[in-house]
Amino acid sequence: MPYFKHDGLDLYYITEGEGEPLVLISGLGSKNIWTFQIPYFSKSKRVIVLHNRGVGRSSRPNYPYTMTMYIDDVKALLDHLEIKEKVHLCGISMGGMIAQHYVLKYPETVKTLILCATTAYHEAVSNVVNSQKELENSTLEQKFKVRVAALYSRPFRKKLKTDVQIYGILKNSFMEDPTRLQDYINQGATLGDIDTRDQLSKITQPTLILVGSEDRIILGLHNSELLHEKIPNSTLKIIEKTGHGFVVEEPDIVNKLIMDFIHKNSS
Repeated sequence: MPYFKHDGLDLYYITEGEGEPLVLISGLGSKNIWTFQIPYFSKSKRVIVLHNRGVGRSSRPNYPYTMTMYIDDVKALLDHLEIKEKVHLCGISMGGMIAQHYVLKYPETVKTLILCATTAYHEAVSNVVNSQKELENSTLEQKFKVRVAALYSRPFRKKLKTDVQIYGILKNSFMEDPTRLQDYINQGATLGDIDTRDQLSKITQPTLILVGSEDRIILGLHNSELLHEKIPNSTLKIIEKTGHGFVVEEPDIVNKLIMDFIHKNSS
């Protein structure tokens, strides 16, 4: 099993394919939302996915996590893999927040930045954690249904009722090594201090910003529009009729947008 030790923890990671490194960072409570990206990009890139501390197969120490911990976990993984070249860095939701802080701390290690369904600041942390507290006595099946309702658009939720294969993939992933309330609380502690608004102009890497038009977790397109306005060399693309989990809803569209962006900025 691919683990490495860092900061007293055992951190689990996935690495597939060969080529330029593409690092994919998942969001709050999610160990790996990139099910439909890994097979596509690993055909031409070295795809690297870390189970963040507090979820999945990685250690889940019971104390509040900080942004510094997360970005140094990513750096430690790249050092462990002996990656010397610049990476394409992609994060979704809280993973996008981690990516912003990472590129600000280690700009010399990043070639391009891809920010999905994310924001420069998060003022609704308590709502995220409180929603999990309300579900504490629910079954995993019930929790999965609530997650589907929160992450995805109405058309996609309707599709899941008949698409047994995709429904099964998402459900099995959720049920395996499930995130506990304690983990949500410890990960959620990270979000309270996040605010990169005054630093975004320092990001010089080509940046692709993707957002679902019907995102109900990070509400409003203004969050992505702010990132686009503040990051000098950035492009904003809106994925129409999709929710927070648009990388699952429309993987073909998303994968092509990201691949075209990477190719354009790989010379």
